[in-house]
Amino acid sequence: MSTPVIIIVMGFFIFWGHYMNGVFERRSIPDVLGLMILGLLIGPILNLVDTSTFGQFGSIFSNLVLLFILFESGTDLKFAEVKNSLRAAATITTIGFLFTWMTLTPLCYFMLEIPILPSLFIGAALGGTSSAVVVGLVKKINVRPKTAATLIMESAETDVFTLAIPLSILGLMTSANVQVNTVLSSFISSIILSLIIGIGGAFLWTFILGRYKDLKNTKFMTPAFLFILYGITEYLHFSGPLTALSFGIALGNLDYFEPKMLERIIPNQDIALKKDEKDFFSEMVFLLRTFFFVYIGLSIKIDDLFWLTWGAGFTGILFLVRIIAVKLVMHRDTPVLDKGVISFMIPKGLGAAVIATLPLQEGHPYGSAIQALCFSIILFSTIYTSILFFLTKRGITIPLYKIIFGKDKNSTVTNDTAM
Repeated sequence: MSTPVIIIVMGFFIFWGHYMNGVFERRSIPDVLGLMILGLLIGPILNLVDTSTFGQFGSIFSNLVLLFILFESGTDLKFAEVKNSLRAAATITTIGFLFTWMTLTPLCYFMLEIPILPSLFIGAALGGTSSAVVVGLVKKINVRPKTAATLIMESAETDVFTLAIPLSILGLMTSANVQVNTVLSSFISSIILSLIIGIGGAFLWTFILGRYKDLKNTKFMTPAFLFILYGITEYLHFSGPLTALSFGIALGNLDYFEPKMLERIIPNQDIALKKDEKDFFSEMVFLLRTFFFVYIGLSIKIDDLFWLTWGAGFTGILFLVRIIAVKLVMHRDTPVLDKGVISFMIPKGLGAAVIATLPLQEGHPYGSAIQALCFSIILFSTIYTSILFFLTKRGITIPLYKIIFGKDKNSTVTNDTAM
């Protein structure tokens, strides 16, 4: 495809993204679905575009999208909401990951006769949720701020599980070296050091802006500094998404974080994002999200109806298991709407797709099967999430959720009600 044609297609994508966003606002049909379908049409179905032509750009692009989306979401989160939802987010993240892992592993092992280690790898790789999908949808439905914060934090925190554990299992699959201790150490260090880099980076950036006033005259300085923090974190094999989220949260809540003794050194008013800066980030997120979901559609490989069918069935089971997890974890005072949204907000994203390609790259005999099944589950988890989002936003599924979770304890549940 020639360069002029690529530029024309990119312009078309932007128009299509705005059109789908308008449809989303008017009819509650998630724009995610329309963008993915477009990617599927021009990629796997019509073969107009070959994903492999993107090369290394695809990986860089996916990281760039997550970075902007999580940072913007972090700046919008108030620390009171984060603090209130921290326990719930940690709980649903852990339980959700374990339930997915424990569900997919035996399904793959017994029903598809995939060996135990590849089965464990599949379950771990798909144990998280897609930040890009979750953040985009959760802002479009009337759930409590605490619930929205819980889901956004879950989508970032699961990155730690879905990187450290599958990569450790992959080491067992490709060699005889046992790396059980690596899993625990990687997990703990990734969380702690990612948060330190993100929050510490916010203080450092405030100090820099306080010393060099001219840096505040451009909207690109904060993203540039964020790129550096994200890159350092990923280079050290920690969680870049968690750093981006914590950096955004810290910048949006310096009044809370900043020690009184540092007020003279780090004046928080110098870092506060202005309206035009927030508008800039919103436009960047919209643009990147548009290309991101088209790219996901391009990345899905529909080569074999066998894997597509099993992926659709396994995904349905995951949604049923998620309901059980929500019933066990969420407080009974949580509104039915919020429980319903949490129960279906489990789309799998490009991060899982990248992890799923590693066994094939390593030459593992089950690499092709792992990739095909994971891509199928990624596709159907996004489709199911989008459909359930539409039905829930329209109120169609609320009576069903009342049967599953019980009616609201009272009709005046406040935003401060504990989960």
